[in-house]
Amino acid sequence: MRARVFEQQLSDLFKAPVEGMTADEKMALIMLQAEAILHGLGGERWEMRFEPFVPGRRPDDEVLYPGLGSSTEVGLFNRDRLSGAPLKLLLRCSSGGEPMAGPPASAGVFATIEAIDAEGDPLGVVPGWDRRDVTTILQAPESGPVVSPVPRALVLAIDLHELIEKFSPLGPSSTVLGFGELFHQRFRVSVDVEVGRARITGDDFVFEVHNDGLYGSLYQRLVDVLLPHDVAQQCESKGVPPLAVSAHPWFPVLCIGMQKARFYMDAIIGDLVEQDRMLTDPGWLLRVGLYLEYLTCVGIAEAVKGDIDILTPEERERFEQSPVLAEIRDRIDVDAWKDVWRLREMALSRKGAAGSLNLLRKKTATFAFLHAHHEDLKNAIDLAGPNLNNAQETWHRVFRDAERAVLQMNRDAFPELGELPAVAREFALWHESGSLVGLRLMPRQVTELFGDQDGVFPSACRQYRASMNYVADWARDLGLMEFTGDECVPKSASLLEAHMTKQPARLARLQRRDGYAGSIDVRHESQVTTDIDRNEILESLQRVELLAALSVDELQQLALVVRPISLGHLERIIVQGREGSSLFILQEGTLEVITRVDSSERQVAVLQPPALVGELAFLVGEKRSATVRAIEQATVLELGAAQLRPFVEARPALLDGLVALLEERRRRNLEPAVSGRLLDRVRRAIFAAATT
Repeated sequence: MRARVFEQQLSDLFKAPVEGMTADEKMALIMLQAEAILHGLGGERWEMRFEPFVPGRRPDDEVLYPGLGSSTEVGLFNRDRLSGAPLKLLLRCSSGGEPMAGPPASAGVFATIEAIDAEGDPLGVVPGWDRRDVTTILQAPESGPVVSPVPRALVLAIDLHELIEKFSPLGPSSTVLGFGELFHQRFRVSVDVEVGRARITGDDFVFEVHNDGLYGSLYQRLVDVLLPHDVAQQCESKGVPPLAVSAHPWFPVLCIGMQKARFYMDAIIGDLVEQDRMLTDPGWLLRVGLYLEYLTCVGIAEAVKGDIDILTPEERERFEQSPVLAEIRDRIDVDAWKDVWRLREMALSRKGAAGSLNLLRKKTATFAFLHAHHEDLKNAIDLAGPNLNNAQETWHRVFRDAERAVLQMNRDAFPELGELPAVAREFALWHESGSLVGLRLMPRQVTELFGDQDGVFPSACRQYRASMNYVADWARDLGLMEFTGDECVPKSASLLEAHMTKQPARLARLQRRDGYAGSIDVRHESQVTTDIDRNEILESLQRVELLAALSVDELQQLALVVRPISLGHLERIIVQGREGSSLFILQEGTLEVITRVDSSERQVAVLQPPALVGELAFLVGEKRSATVRAIEQATVLELGAAQLRPFVEARPALLDGLVALLEERRRRNLEPAVSGRLLDRVRRAIFAAATT
């Protein structure tokens, strides 16, 4: 640019009107920017940006696999937990488009955190977080086993206990993030990098903090308050002695619901607090579970308030008036829950105890409850927002947690089983319709009562699977979820079906994938981490045609930074139509490639190690053209732009080799030509993706 053009543009910029800024204030801002240049920044353009959340990745990935880390967008707060993991946000720095290890030495970094509402409007700055100087707090992640040429991102760690204690307007002794706040609060953190008094760059990031100690408390209130009240009223009206709450027809389904919620909350806590890897996106499941609990429990509260109000006066006032709860008010279906409440009558024997006929009452009430509950689930998904990356994998986990909850139901939930002989109890729990052997062994009074129906375990699990598939179909039609296959949750994802069809290997794989021992028993097991010998990884890389141009030394360096990922049964690593910033090398197991055209799907390939997947879409910047998933289980190695970039920078001729191989693969597979100059697209994918 010529000096005269620069002078004219500077004059035009000064004359341009700026909302809320006087001419003097504009001049002061220009002087601050000039001061920043004089402090040593020269003409370089410095940037500091938050790394967005990427499903499947964690902040700590940045330690071992630089460039493949991810900020966390959801944190958990619990007063009863003595310690908890801080919320970790990653910040990447660059100068003139080149990745840097940190901001200029002369710069200061200041962070501000404010609470925001659902629309993103500010509610107020958190005390102690108004332009907090975090210059010395920002740190690079601890070093991994190798010094990587990729600059690691900086970490901003936020102590959630400190944040919530300072945020709470009611003081440390009161309940925070309670009923009236939907058990959570959204925050926005802003960072500003300043030199002298001039702001040279900055960025914002929105995160949520959930009070996991209160999750499930509304379900628990139904069991602790509503059911005992109704059991007492029924017994009094029929003139029989008081019964335990387990006699109530709603008792088993509420126990199943609470236990299911405990199971998946354990997985969420494991991911967000203990840094396990049970869920690809724990935040989405957390939000779905949150809205479902409110819609169901408040819907029931409204349906029964003529008999008993299970909400406190303060909660009642907040529910009826608070704008935070407006969407819950608009979406609850009181009439549906009134219909289910009519199915609560206990079948009592002459002595007053709930008889075996009460088992059928419980079955009928359970099915009606699940129907209303899953209608609420539709609204919960809508409120939680779309998940077009890993909804199917999450649905598999939730379904198996429901199965585990059903399988843990025992004589405490079904005291009526105590009246039956042992063989009849087994029949009532496990019988499959159509099995004449089971019927022939049963006493006549049992077969007359139950007929040739599925027992408690098969009927509950299969009904739940049908309901979840019904909801998934509905959600996919509205663009809120997606899945591969005819059913979101096929039979092959079921613990019960694997057990009843005598497939112990699959049962073990499903259980261990979710962190449980490999039998039908529900026992936690220490998580097994993906730990692959780096020599094995090197051998796989040496067999990949696309990497043939790299030397042995370069491949050894690459083997240190690729990220191993463990996949469970039918778990996808690539979803058709989604963006992708990585390619994957199959290390172990089998993958299948599935394409969808309109509503029709077909399997186009089955891949064995060391197959390469996702490379064309990644390197030319296109959306994924097919879905790739594990058939039973698999381990893949993730390779991103940040890992490839140092090798291409050291040897630019590698780009030509990559382009030639891509062209050959495209011709070999009869794929259409890539629009635009392929070399430019590959260069842009590697270099732009590594800095954005």
